[in-house]
Amino acid sequence: MIKKIAAVSLATALVFSAVGATSAGAVREGYDPKKAGGKVVLTSFADPVIFIWNRASDSASNDLMDMMFEPLVDSGFNGQPVPGLATSWKFDKKNLTYTFNLRKGVKWHDGKPFTAKDVKFSFDMYIHPDSLNTYKADYQSIESVSVVDDYTVKFKLKENNVFFLVGPANDGLIMPAHHFPNGVKDYNADNSKFGRNPIGTGPYKLKEWKSDERIVLVANRNWWAGRPYMDEVVTRILPDANVEALNLIKGDVDFVESITPRTLSQVAKDKDLKTVTYDYGRFDYVGWNNANPIFKDKKVRQAVNYALNRQAIVSQIFLGKAYPGTGPMHPKLPQENKSVKPYPYDLKKSAALLAEAGWKKGSDGVLAKDGKKFEIEVTYNNGNVIRQKIAQVLAADLKKLGIKATVRGYEWSLYLDKYMKGELDMFVLAWGGYDGASLEHYGIFHSSAIPNIEKGTAGNNRMRINYPKVDKILEQYLTEEDANKRIKMYQELHAFLAEEAVAAFTHHPRVTAGMDKNLMGVKISMASPYFNIHDWYWKK
Repeated sequence: MIKKIAAVSLATALVFSAVGATSAGAVREGYDPKKAGGKVVLTSFADPVIFIWNRASDSASNDLMDMMFEPLVDSGFNGQPVPGLATSWKFDKKNLTYTFNLRKGVKWHDGKPFTAKDVKFSFDMYIHPDSLNTYKADYQSIESVSVVDDYTVKFKLKENNVFFLVGPANDGLIMPAHHFPNGVKDYNADNSKFGRNPIGTGPYKLKEWKSDERIVLVANRNWWAGRPYMDEVVTRILPDANVEALNLIKGDVDFVESITPRTLSQVAKDKDLKTVTYDYGRFDYVGWNNANPIFKDKKVRQAVNYALNRQAIVSQIFLGKAYPGTGPMHPKLPQENKSVKPYPYDLKKSAALLAEAGWKKGSDGVLAKDGKKFEIEVTYNNGNVIRQKIAQVLAADLKKLGIKATVRGYEWSLYLDKYMKGELDMFVLAWGGYDGASLEHYGIFHSSAIPNIEKGTAGNNRMRINYPKVDKILEQYLTEEDANKRIKMYQELHAFLAEEAVAAFTHHPRVTAGMDKNLMGVKISMASPYFNIHDWYWKK
């Protein structure tokens, strides 16, 4: 699960005026028309789900939407807020209102003008009580959005949110109101025309989507910041990471955001390729539905954690190119609690905890309690060979304990659907897209983000984590203006989540991207491997 999560800068939270480009006719700093031309071929082993912002929670969809749509406030390389579709903004702390001045002359991909009505419509969808917005909890601080005039929009907040500029204002990509005549009904429609044929204001626009084969984006030559350098961005759907690396070596793709450790040596020695290693703001985990009767028992959750051989995952699967996981805070960031250590691999401790929880082996060697056997599936998304290996390693050790664990892969969209509905026993996943200033986990751990299938509401707390203490920390974190106090809050959260064993945090990857040696201008931020894809170009 990948989603760009935004950051806070209190120095700019009060007043910010854009320096430089303020109109659609201006271009980005350093723009060089001589670099324009050609295409770049990317890869994914999952087809996008839908191109309606906040309806999808997967990287395959969100990475591409980030290329086609834009937010009010964009992110700098280190997460700082910079002008996007808004050129400047002011915060009235007394009245809890943000007023944004919008960029004039911006056109949607269909040629229609962008105005404040589009901003209001988009955020009305994100906060609408009936909308199927997966990230609705991230917008909970917004009370209302109003149009002042065609190029001015005002947000009224329920309470102060120090992350607003780099949270909702940054993460809420703007959609065209004129393509949703039926409002929330069109927004919620899984089979909507817009979901397959998106219209944005961003540097690239959709040309073709051939399911399970490729997605082709073409340059928006009328982009307000000056056209992107590439004429086309093609994303090929490939079956797994090994095939991605093979196609990179063959020259059939130009950029792979994550090379597996076992194929890295082949890529690194190819004279026509180059690699970049980076710390990615992400935590990987084995999760489960905490509302499931089996996993409501803390001793069972802790037993699974003791049965997870993190060191083997880091040393054997990642060949040392990862950090052992202790929680959701990346070890390179100050929010991580250094006193929290990984659960040691200890099958004896795990077995003892299961016995204390009332699980006993039957004549067939399988654990049972109250007449019910301990049978689970350890699941992953097809094509992700790393997650498959982690599932296999864990399942093998669970079997040693008497748990009947079956490893199973699912097609990506089905996997996400079953995950949201709480139908997966155990799942290997990740959550990321944050950097040092942007670490904010309200939408994945707060109880308000738990999906309610009966009511038809979405949400990203699909592990069903529900603790008053967690909610309180997450809420206070959003309003606390002292950065040092916020850091201590998340360190406390880190320790609590580890003690309660709400998931088995496996690792934080140290990622290596592979690319053609002549692909230039690539900047990979901690939050995204495609941070500046509009500035990628070919050496001539």
